[in-house]
Amino acid sequence: MGEKLYHFSELSEQAKVTSINAFSKFYVICYRSENMEILSQVPDQSMLWQINQEVYRNKYESVDHASKDTIIYCSHSYEKLLNEIDMRYLANGSTEFPWESWYQQKYAALPHGV
Repeated sequence: MGEKLYHFSELSEQAKVTSINAFSKFYVICYRSENMEILSQVPDQSMLWQINQEVYRNKYESVDHASKDTIIYCSHSYEKLLNEIDMRYLANGSTEFPWESWYQQKYAALPHGV
């Protein structure tokens, strides 16, 4: 039997920090590669605007630097976003499977065509 999985809101504060750290790098990469279709499907777009503004401000920095800066200024927005995304987590804040796999699964489930 596998480990119990949790929704972001059920994680401890330390586990939330772990998950935000990992997700922020994925988010910066998606933004920079103009691959925001899946992440932008959340009903409340306000958190995306704040994170995007900070990622843009760090456009010449490394992914690690930009993700750290977005966490400093946008951790609350990351929390709101992760509460709306249907990823499951282990108790330590690690994701059930990699964010890239989650994204590909969501993208493949989209209807094809124009």
